[in-house]
Amino acid sequence: EFQLEGRAFTRVDFKLTNDRGHLLECSHFLPRKEKGQPLPRVPCVIYLHGNSSARIEAYDVLPWLLPRDISVFCFDFAGSGHSGGEFVSLGHFEQQDLRIVISYLRDNGVATAIGLWGRSMGAATAAMHAGVDHGLVACVLDSPFADFNQLATDLADSGPIRL
Repeated sequence: EFQLEGRAFTRVDFKLTNDRGHLLECSHFLPRKEKGQPLPRVPCVIYLHGNSSARIEAYDVLPWLLPRDISVFCFDFAGSGHSGGEFVSLGHFEQQDLRIVISYLRDNGVATAIGLWGRSMGAATAAMHAGVDHGLVACVLDSPFADFNQLATDLADSGPIRL
């Protein structure tokens, strides 16, 4: 539990399994639940991190969204952060991970509406998913790549990637 602008919020951590069998590490930031009451139903923004990053990126948006009664759901894409998997696909498999998260939120009824906020690879993933999911209410696309072929060429030209 933590305080923000004089209000109490909670972080719920759990795992979801994607279609390839990888565990996705997830965090959902919500208004604090009152004793004996169900979780509050509020709009939710799913934050989608960039390449070579993790769900901790979402901490930057918490002060903007939580005080406005918008919950924040973030997760590590497969191959990122603490989630299973060995690599990212820069959007292809990440779309499938996002679909699992959206299904979880819709099936459990914890969100009255769902929006996406993505940065870099997360923004590209959000844009691709928004093209097929007309139930989303908003998308914030921060620095998506516009041309995958150019991105792949630029990454290859930058030399070996250190691990």
